[in-house]
Amino acid sequence: PHPFFWHLMSEEGMELQTDSQEPMEIDDSLYSRQRYVLGDNAMKKMAQSDIFISGMGGLGIEIAKNVVLAGVKSVTIHDTEPASWMDLSSQFFLREEDIKQQRNRAEASYERLKELNPYVDIDYSNVVLDVNSDFSVLKKYRCVIFTNSPLVLLDKINQFCRSQQPPINFIMGSVRGVFSYG
Repeated sequence: PHPFFWHLMSEEGMELQTDSQEPMEIDDSLYSRQRYVLGDNAMKKMAQSDIFISGMGGLGIEIAKNVVLAGVKSVTIHDTEPASWMDLSSQFFLREEDIKQQRNRAEASYERLKELNPYVDIDYSNVVLDVNSDFSVLKKYRCVIFTNSPLVLLDKINQFCRSQQPPINFIMGSVRGVFSYG
């Protein structure tokens, strides 16, 4: 399994919280292989996770695709940049018409990402997040993922996530040509 899910699968991970007392059903037609690898407990925990992903370039959209296919509760994709010609080399949900219409990368990816998994609530945001922003909008998420963002911003968001009770999982990554870090 992907390292993102290790914490969710561990016994020390997130407690399963559901609004009803009814047992949660797992759709075997969609999740059968994943269910046998991860187990029912991990699948149920993932199904209760709200995820925020910022940066809908090549790395961000790949992460968003994998998280949506994994079957989390909800994903909010975030970006403030319009689609550009350079994006077409790595961002597989963007089209030429998105560039011509100057569509925001998150907005342009939203509908296509929704088609991947009907069980995942997907939303998008283009609100500017910078070092002076109020990060309280991130409080509702179990995990916050930022890609290709300035280190000074990543440091502030990391501090915010760690200060929450319980702490919000924070993941960052970037790709610079053939080099990357996470």
